[in-house]
Amino acid sequence: MRGYLTIAALGFLAFGTSSLGDVDWASNYDTALQRARKDNKLVMVDLYTDWCGWCKKLDRDTYSDKDVADKLARDFVAVKLNPEKSPTGAKLAQQFGTRGYPHVVFVNASGSRVSEIQGFLPPKEFLKQLIEVSKQAAKR
Repeated sequence: MRGYLTIAALGFLAFGTSSLGDVDWASNYDTALQRARKDNKLVMVDLYTDWCGWCKKLDRDTYSDKDVADKLARDFVAVKLNPEKSPTGAKLAQQFGTRGYPHVVFVNASGSRVSEIQGFLPPKEFLKQLIEVSKQAAKR
């Protein structure tokens, strides 16, 4: 019995720490802009669709990476929008000139575009882009 409790406790600990690399996604663009103004951060807008395989890979491989998630938490307000299901997402996809998915757009707290990533990037390359976007924004 004691062995089962030990295994259960270890499983719980492993499960409980797996959320460390999770991104705290906002679902409302205007709320994300307000939070960015309050916290002096940039907004990362992830435009995706449910049928997009590269979007799912970005979620599974890149956003789940602890270093990427930590950088996003530190310097960005992250918001996910599906232009096929959200009027705001559709408007932003048109405004940002989205031609394919995933399309990640970085904006300042007033909504002006700072940078973008078109398509999938693995964690290390995505993290490099996050660092570069942060540096660009700091210069302004």
